[in-house]
Amino acid sequence: MSYSNRRNRRVLRDADLMLYGRDLERSAINALVDGAREARGGVLVLRGRAGAGKSALLEDAVAAAGGVRALRATGVESEFELPFAALHQLLRPVLSDVDRLPAPQASALGMAFGLASNAQDNRFLVSVAVLGILDQLAEESPVLCVIDDAQWLDDASASALEFVARRVDADRIALLFGARDGDVRRFSAPGLPELRVDGLDAEAGGQLLAEQVGVPIPPEVLNRLMEATGGNPLALVELHSLITPGQLSGREPLPWPLPITDAVQRIFVQRVRRLPELTQRLLLVAAADETSRLATVLAAAAELGVPAAALDPAEHADLVAIQSGQLAFHHPLVRSSVYQSATDAERRSVHRALSEVLVEETDADRRAWHLALATVRPDESVVQLLEQTAVRAGVAAASKRPAWLWSVPQN
Repeated sequence: MSYSNRRNRRVLRDADLMLYGRDLERSAINALVDGAREARGGVLVLRGRAGAGKSALLEDAVAAAGGVRALRATGVESEFELPFAALHQLLRPVLSDVDRLPAPQASALGMAFGLASNAQDNRFLVSVAVLGILDQLAEESPVLCVIDDAQWLDDASASALEFVARRVDADRIALLFGARDGDVRRFSAPGLPELRVDGLDAEAGGQLLAEQVGVPIPPEVLNRLMEATGGNPLALVELHSLITPGQLSGREPLPWPLPITDAVQRIFVQRVRRLPELTQRLLLVAAADETSRLATVLAAAAELGVPAAALDPAEHADLVAIQSGQLAFHHPLVRSSVYQSATDAERRSVHRALSEVLVEETDADRRAWHLALATVRPDESVVQLLEQTAVRAGVAAASKRPAWLWSVPQN
């Protein structure tokens, strides 16, 4: 079998895996499309964080929509300032139908798409024209408009599509949007029906992992994996290639932080890279710290010359939340991505800073762990601290150790 065929088979298999535990969402989408077949048009906005499986659900909707005309568009970050860019992408396959519209609508749409000159810029008429084209197509067969990454739609296209979405209740037209939460832009779509696409529950997550590795996952290991990934399907699909069978079976301790692939890392770290450098450094401290204590994070950040005010941009970007003196990442994969995207030297520096501020007796084990991760060459004093930690931890199974201790070297 050629490399191309093997790759295509894996892409199809991974797409199927991303649909695990999505019966509710698929049922809602099927109802939307069935309604369009019966001249009960509608709209649905799927919302969720990166990797939740929104795109897989959209692909599944198109594949399952037999006898329905599917038009597709994807919001593109580099085009969100170009008026009508996404609308042009959606309607490009049917632009020949523009001439069938009333002259004012055809002229307005032609102006929007650069097909006519000296026409008045009238966005209301453009919106009416889009509805008119879809109505014409719906006379021949039901129409499904699928728009992915709606958070990157240009404003003109978003307004036109929202206009259409509010006027198709008696038409053979359905609109299905996929919108990522937690990005720098948001697809607001006020008043349109929405459905959350959250992380998988433990049962669905366990089934997905078992499908990949061919064996059941012990509950204590599964709970750890679900906690570390937030049930994110993309992370779970790619996880089995990064950890060993012994770790999956519970015979060996899972690594901390949980490894993630470059694809997952890029998705979750891209927003962080837009923040000021000092804010990124403070987030790395928070990612390396396991206490979640705001005071500890800020004290360690101060050791690195980072002021407490550097946390503000991360809060405004909805990456972290502060409550009752605790600092929490809004998604565990943001934390993992921040930590793993840093250089080795950057990670050592924050572990060193954390070891300097964890001075309480109750933090002795954490301090030893951070010192070990901050050390490059063999250090007898660090070895002694780790031995003391091992004595305190006892000989309990790795799965019963505190999460922060899982990656401490064992004798």
